[in-house]
Amino acid sequence: MMNAHIPFSTADFALAMRQRQWAESARQFVRCRRVIDETHDVRTFVFSTASGHMFSFSAGQYLILHLTIDGATVTRSYSVSSPPTRPLDLQITVKRVKGGLVSNWLHDNLRPGHDIEIEGPVGRFNFDDLPCEKPLFLSGGSGITPVMSMLRALTDRASGHDIRFIHCARTADDIAFRAELEALAARFSNVNVSFICSQEGSVWQGPKGRIDGPMLLRLAPDLHQRTSYVCGPEPFMQTVRTCVAEIGIAPSQYHEESFGGAVGNSMPLQSAVAGVTRVRFARSGAEHLCAPEETLLDAARNCGLHIPTACQQGICGTCRTVKLSGEVAMDDLGGLSLEEKAAGYVLACCSRPQGTVCLDL
Repeated sequence: MMNAHIPFSTADFALAMRQRQWAESARQFVRCRRVIDETHDVRTFVFSTASGHMFSFSAGQYLILHLTIDGATVTRSYSVSSPPTRPLDLQITVKRVKGGLVSNWLHDNLRPGHDIEIEGPVGRFNFDDLPCEKPLFLSGGSGITPVMSMLRALTDRASGHDIRFIHCARTADDIAFRAELEALAARFSNVNVSFICSQEGSVWQGPKGRIDGPMLLRLAPDLHQRTSYVCGPEPFMQTVRTCVAEIGIAPSQYHEESFGGAVGNSMPLQSAVAGVTRVRFARSGAEHLCAPEETLLDAARNCGLHIPTACQQGICGTCRTVKLSGEVAMDDLGGLSLEEKAAGYVLACCSRPQGTVCLDL
């Protein structure tokens, strides 16, 4: 006798999927399954969970990697380059940076079968929270990773969004995902892809030089009708900000995420107020007398207090902390929104006290 058919409802299916999903924001180990060479110095690392759980995140978000390198614990943030529409694996794409501790370690040591600890997903720069119908994805160098996740998610869904994708690289050999991007543009009539090479000889027939306002309008003539999603190294970001300001793009039509802030300060910090500088921690009652150039994060650590941190360059916002009183010199790279700044948040990793500062910690 054949078994009777038992209906499996949509609600049952949704529950089953949720039970298999990654526990968002939890720290867990994932296993490297594959390493893909994208260019001569860019590699994609493909991960999955040992339990078979699916990954759940928004296109554009990033992970925090917790690594042990030469006996020291190191954390770094990397955007997810794969789309949430492919939930069985998770990918990050990493450019080898000269002198970069983590990027070089990943390239030299992470191989299929190795486990690493991650935390996430994290980030407000994502297409779910910032949707639009006519996106312009504009990236420079390794900043291509979050906008690549957004593009892949939209094309996986065969969405009708009117998409322009502009990527800036040093040479044609430095363009990550070039073949895939060209294939997507050929397959989908609503996807337009352009590349700009800043240092290229006669072999490159496309746009050359550094991006500026006229070039941006030439490649995206309907820019005023679009919402821009921009990511790249800070010098690239500064150039784009200047371009869109001169063109007159509304702030509501511009979203960004900075990558690869310069080591050290991009501009000199204000020197500390003459006299004693100290940090007081309201809830714990601790107090720290600061040495010159110490940050709020340094002060907390010296008092045995924990402030979560990742990039330590003022980019990711992980270390945001409420300042109750006092003044700081904050050399951030966009890790706080205007609303967070107005609410009293500061970034502990890149803020130095000016006199006495009190934190809600």
